[in-house]
Amino acid sequence: MDRVAGGVNGGQLAVFNSMRRRATGEGIPVYLVGGPVRDAVLNVPTRDLDFVLIGDAPALAADVADELGGQATVHPRFGTATVEVEGHRMDVVTARKESYPSPGSLPEVSASNLDDDLARRDFSINAMALPLSGDSPEVIDPHGGLDALAGKSVGTLHPSSFADDPTRMLRAVRYEQRLGFQITTDALSEMQQAINGGHADAVSGDRWRQEFQKIFEEDRAAEMLLRGIELGALAAIHPVLTDGKGLTRLAGEGDLGPNDFLVALAGSLSAVVGDGFARRLNLPTDWAQVVRDTIALREKQSAISGRSVMPSAVCAALDGLNPDAIAASVRFTDDPQVAARLRRYLDEWRLVSPALTGDDLLVMGVPSGPMVGEALRELTSAKLDGLVSGEEGERTLVHQIILRGS
Repeated sequence: MDRVAGGVNGGQLAVFNSMRRRATGEGIPVYLVGGPVRDAVLNVPTRDLDFVLIGDAPALAADVADELGGQATVHPRFGTATVEVEGHRMDVVTARKESYPSPGSLPEVSASNLDDDLARRDFSINAMALPLSGDSPEVIDPHGGLDALAGKSVGTLHPSSFADDPTRMLRAVRYEQRLGFQITTDALSEMQQAINGGHADAVSGDRWRQEFQKIFEEDRAAEMLLRGIELGALAAIHPVLTDGKGLTRLAGEGDLGPNDFLVALAGSLSAVVGDGFARRLNLPTDWAQVVRDTIALREKQSAISGRSVMPSAVCAALDGLNPDAIAASVRFTDDPQVAARLRRYLDEWRLVSPALTGDDLLVMGVPSGPMVGEALRELTSAKLDGLVSGEEGERTLVHQIILRGS
């Protein structure tokens, strides 16, 4: 118990202590379950606290939130609630059993007991519970989770686990790579059966995207995605996700974000296929734009390579593309000259603008309308390429533009 309390702080610790007081003092049957129990056994920091109650979880969550000045959000379909205290969110779940009407569908749930609740979970290492009552409670481990932790293995609770919920395929590689474990031979066989059965197709893009988001937040995200490619799990989600070349470049790198992984996954795709990938995962607008502009940038690379390319030509090719896509693409550019130009574009060239404004041009005699915008663009290009400097140089060029147009 002390390992759990020592691994959390702030709002998490406050909720944990409140739950312990209620369990010990009032006899409320509440348990810590899943990841925090696993992490306490491994003596590693825990990320989340998840509680199971034999009873009305939303009511308990509301009481705890009220006591601690937090907020409770109820999810009535599953009899669950989320408590938020000091910016930390924790799930409180009514013990339940689940059944899956068809592979990949959301489960049908009903209130039940702790045994059924643990039996519905994904892997044995996540199917343990710790009673919050008493000073020295024992881990409840009906599915061999402690042995799996000792053996550093990730195994399912039953043969149809991946068919019931194919998103568990990505969770399996996430835990395997994060913990330095191995997916068991039986689980790998079960995963392949689910892939061959096409069950991944039944899962919505939103659910798959959420699993990708969780991976993107991990320290070993590139290794997780590469393992997913190796096992065929990513190709089951979308058949084009088979190229690990870009991800290999990210392996072992630090300070990475979602854009880096999106660029790695989408860098070799065509525009049509990239759009299909974005639709399959129902990517948010900004992520979808990164995918599209990554592909567009690859197709424009010839326009910004070569010794004689001027800064204005680079800007003409890159203007309008997502800066995040450009920044992430620098990692994947084999041409050092192109990489340098991408960096200069982001840091310097895209910020260049003339000293003169549109109003200045009108005063100087440039006709109103499209010619003002054209003149400003020509001024910007000339400034980028070093053909003019200072306001006087710009005025001289504007006079030349007026004469050309007269």
